[in-house]
Amino acid sequence: MSNKVNVGLLDRILRLGISGILFYLAFFFPPTAQDAMSSYILIAAGVINAVVALIGICPVYMLIGVNTANNKSE
Repeated sequence: MSNKVNVGLLDRILRLGISGILFYLAFFFPPTAQDAMSSYILIAAGVINAVVALIGICPVYMLIGVNTANNKSE
């Protein structure tokens, strides 16, 4: 697998926003996460999304051949 950035700026911003919403739902909105397992799932999804947004490399995008970054060198 190549380590080229494949997540564009808009995609990164949306991912960080979605991560923030997931964290909010997990920590501050009890009706959404009624038990510990659902809270852990929301937190894990938020962390994964945030990490992908910060590093700019999405393994799922690599597998399916999607690239939302504007790579001028290719």
